[in-house]
Amino acid sequence: MPKSIQEHQLPNIVGDGLMRNLSIDGQADCEVPCEVIKAKALRRKSLRNVCVFSLCYFLTFSGFWALTNLQSTMNAEGGLGDYSQAVMYVTAMVSSLFLPKVLIDKFGCRRILIFGNVVCCFSIASNMFLRWDLMLTASVAFGLANGPFASAQTVYIDEMATRFQSTITENLEFIMAAFFGMLTFSIENTQVWGNIISFYVLKNENSSYAGNLSMPSECGANFFPSENDTNQNLDPPTEYQRFLLIGIYLGMGLLSVLIMVFFLEPLNNDIKAGSGWKTILERLVSALKFLRNPHPCLLVPLGIYIGMEGSFYANEVTQLSI
Repeated sequence: MPKSIQEHQLPNIVGDGLMRNLSIDGQADCEVPCEVIKAKALRRKSLRNVCVFSLCYFLTFSGFWALTNLQSTMNAEGGLGDYSQAVMYVTAMVSSLFLPKVLIDKFGCRRILIFGNVVCCFSIASNMFLRWDLMLTASVAFGLANGPFASAQTVYIDEMATRFQSTITENLEFIMAAFFGMLTFSIENTQVWGNIISFYVLKNENSSYAGNLSMPSECGANFFPSENDTNQNLDPPTEYQRFLLIGIYLGMGLLSVLIMVFFLEPLNNDIKAGSGWKTILERLVSALKFLRNPHPCLLVPLGIYIGMEGSFYANEVTQLSI
């Protein structure tokens, strides 16, 4: 065919279309469906990770918080339970100030969360034997791990909410509130189901509710915990009850660790290179500078009061209605 005719010839649209696979060669035709599929997958992953972590938190900390509520009675000998709780929270305050950023940058949120669950299981298991060295060691270990654990869970949920929101048009604050709401639902359920398990394991089948013979005149402001000898529920549990209760909680915690190891995905963007000691010193200097502002310092007495109030209600007031 002459070259002049070839230049003016219309393209063979039908033939070219039949010979070309638009789903392969036409990237523009595939771009929208592929993006939709990727967005749906990212949403499913984000939601699944939040659900996995919430479930793991519930399994591990149902036992931990239930045993915390029982320290003043279950481990009352020599004040072991109370002292171990004090040591735990003192070390937790220190670790919350200096360790979270250093450890998260070095190991990542997923490893911190798994390690925190393992340490929590160790803390639960330490209640099997009333030994000062064992329980105080477990308290120090959990306290040191608690600061990075609490920060890691916040960073992890925040990242999952950000990834979920990137695929939709909803406000980020709304998605973040929903994801943290799921976690809070699990946190609150730990108190409910952990205490239910404690009740059924520790209840005395041979005694009736009438065994608590506290007189109305001795209740309320006139109540003296040291004189509440008629309440049989304040007696330490038997060895069988102790091992059964802690065995149940420890089994739940170990199951939580396994679920995290196999189903919780890493963030892959939370490990950063840097000088650990330099970061700790920078945080210390920042904390000291922060104290120069009088307004945040006014919150310190309020925090101390809330902490004392919580321990009072959890350990003393509950004796009125056990």
